Amino acid sequence: MALYGAAALLGLLLARVFLGMRLSVPLVAAALDCPLDLSRSNFTLAASLCSKQEDRGKCCRYINALVAISVSRYANATSNLGVTSDLSDLCLRTISRTFQLYGVTRNATVFCGFGTKIPVRYECHGQSTVTQMLQSPKFGDVTENCKVPLSGDDRCRKCLNAGILYLRNLLGPVDNVTLSTCRDATFTALTSQVDYISTIDIASCFFGVQGLITPTGLSPPLLPPPTSVSPPAAASPSQLSLTAPLKENRHRYHLTLVPGIGIAVTAIAIALIAVFIVLIHRKSRELENTDMNDETSTKAMALPARKFQDGPSFMFRKFSYKETKKATNNFGTVIGQGGFGIVYKAEFPDGMVAAVKRMSKVSEQAEDDFCRELELLARLHHRHLVALRGFCIERHERFLMYEFMANGSLKDHLHAQGRTPLSWRTRIQIAIDVANALEYLHFYCDPPLCHRDIKSSNILLDENFVAKVADFGLAHASKDGSICFEPVNTDIRGTPEQLHPCISELH
Repeated sequence: MALYGAAALLGLLLARVFLGMRLSVPLVAAALDCPLDLSRSNFTLAASLCSKQEDRGKCCRYINALVAISVSRYANATSNLGVTSDLSDLCLRTISRTFQLYGVTRNATVFCGFGTKIPVRYECHGQSTVTQMLQSPKFGDVTENCKVPLSGDDRCRKCLNAGILYLRNLLGPVDNVTLSTCRDATFTALTSQVDYISTIDIASCFFGVQGLITPTGLSPPLLPPPTSVSPPAAASPSQLSLTAPLKENRHRYHLTLVPGIGIAVTAIAIALIAVFIVLIHRKSRELENTDMNDETSTKAMALPARKFQDGPSFMFRKFSYKETKKATNNFGTVIGQGGFGIVYKAEFPDGMVAAVKRMSKVSEQAEDDFCRELELLARLHHRHLVALRGFCIERHERFLMYEFMANGSLKDHLHAQGRTPLSWRTRIQIAIDVANALEYLHFYCDPPLCHRDIKSSNILLDENFVAKVADFGLAHASKDGSICFEPVNTDIRGTPEQLHPCISELH
């Protein structure tokens, strides 16, 4: 009986260990020879995010970030961008089991593409080591712009912009899985050179998630040094004078300090007043030159500025009305017209050729469409989506500047008189290009997007007949991180008879 009692007690203790304590990947990996380490990961938060449909996008980014951090720690020790090919499958199984052990469902890892879109072995454009990545062109710009801390929005945005420019220069046009893998390789090479806490800071910026490690995984805060009569040897002279002043000099020091502070505060106040006067004068002149006092114009200026603060990047420029008018030859080069307004061809002094879309009327709905398209295109980057080059908001006028598509729209080639018919090979390639754009919008955007107005006039062709999708004024962002999971506004949007595949979400 005593033996059975001891066995039962041992069983209870083991159950307590497995249910109440956190099991780290190194313990599992040690038995299976997987070198990746996820011991400080916040699995509790990962399981919580992956249990909610509305957080699926964040769940995938969270899983991706945890795996990338473990690969980064491995790269710090080996200089390799991931495990060797013979250990890849083993590590994928090990990490997948560990995620499931802490409550992350298998459906979540399958949905996020664990093992395909989220590998444990990164190879980017033939580069598989940290040294190769660090020596590739323009990687120094990434290192320079991603110095920690990256807690501020501006610092994080500069870091992400540098990473995007680096990958564009390195890869050119590629599929999204390759782009995602190379982004993870860039993160790994960058963080393999810094400590663990800095790695977490950079990961929060790269993947847009917080709370990647458990509070117990953080280093304890440094305690203040004990008070002593003699100051520490490493203290600076200013610290010595403030922490341990001589008693006989204390009153004289205060008498000297008070007038100095008064003079400094007065000087700063005068300087600030002068700056405010200059700014007010300049603003008054701008208001005289531009008629922007109505409520609609105020909304148009404020809405994009507010929304873009959350975006990962903002890479297009703002043009003035004068520049726009001159580039379009006084709005004399019309190349198209749609529900939004007239489209002009513009040639700017720096050599840039653009298609300028002009809002035909300023209303609340038109402003919303304008701001929605501006916001969406600030976040979207794909070779089969028409790229936004800039915008203009001035004098009750609203303009969007897109890359110029030399061969116009697909509608022109299908229905216009006197056009040479497109070959079947070209037509099939155009269909493939549009399918690639829709795949990107549906499965790789966060949150995914339904265009809701796909038609031949919104499919534009460049000089090589490469197709690109345009006009995002009616795009709908899914709220739950996936496509068509919940009912949305049941009003059919866009052109009648042009039913988008995503319209099935209305049933």
